[in-house]
Amino acid sequence: QALDLIPKIFINPGDKIICGLPSYLGGLSAFSTYGAQMVGIKLDDKGMRADLLEQELEKMKANGENPKFIYIIPDFQNPAGITMPESRRLEIIELARRFDVLIVEDSPYRELRFEGEPQRTMYELDGTGHVILLGTMSKIFVPGFRIGWVVAHEDIIDKIVMAKQATDLCTSPFVQKIAAKYIDKGYFDENLKKIISSYRIKRDAMLEAFRKYMPEGVSWTEPEGGLFLFLTLPEGMKSEDLFKIAIEQKVAFVLGHVFHCDGSGQNTMRLNFSFMSEAKNDEGVKRLADAVRQLM
Repeated sequence: QALDLIPKIFINPGDKIICGLPSYLGGLSAFSTYGAQMVGIKLDDKGMRADLLEQELEKMKANGENPKFIYIIPDFQNPAGITMPESRRLEIIELARRFDVLIVEDSPYRELRFEGEPQRTMYELDGTGHVILLGTMSKIFVPGFRIGWVVAHEDIIDKIVMAKQATDLCTSPFVQKIAAKYIDKGYFDENLKKIISSYRIKRDAMLEAFRKYMPEGVSWTEPEGGLFLFLTLPEGMKSEDLFKIAIEQKVAFVLGHVFHCDGSGQNTMRLNFSFMSEAKNDEGVKRLADAVRQLM
């Protein structure tokens, strides 16, 4: 809901926002609904490239433009699975301060870390009011409760509260009370450990299957947490063509180009490892690899 309320507050038709290539489809769709023009910045293995972001911000400034915000998913990015290290976070925060632009830090998967060191949030690193932090219980408790949170400067929070009141008055106090009691009794931390253990095993099974079955030329990300990884086919191949073959093998994925605001990423796809069992992850990757070979 925060991804709907924020553009509702900030965006006028034609306003520009900056996002990663690729970025979460739900966010892109929400921003488009309010008439935003999205400008994509490529990712590397550390997330959004600060050098390309700086170039884009300089170009906008020269044209008398100012983006309304930069949309970033720094922890286990959806769809790429990449986690942005603190050094890159600080680079982007410095740019946000210099060009006086907000950062929307969307972090729904932050708690689902399997390995590696947790990174401090961009909100924590900033301290100047340039970051709006979004979080949710949907990936770590009960999705149907639809409980989330926003941490931001009090002036922004006031506007979000007003927009939410006009939308649904408030999140159900009943489900909030259940969640609070669940946390208070210590069940949340206990169950989170089980979730992380289960997802880690499933991720490892899928990665091992990639190494075992995928033909040469196919690459993929290896996330330290979250729910997804991103697969890239050799240049010249299209995931849409592969999808038709894969469906015949009774295996599916999400086409990667839908996460690219500029329509690029035609040879990419997002895969989820958290839902199926280890055995089904292995079998699914095997069938997908067979489909890739057919397309080659």
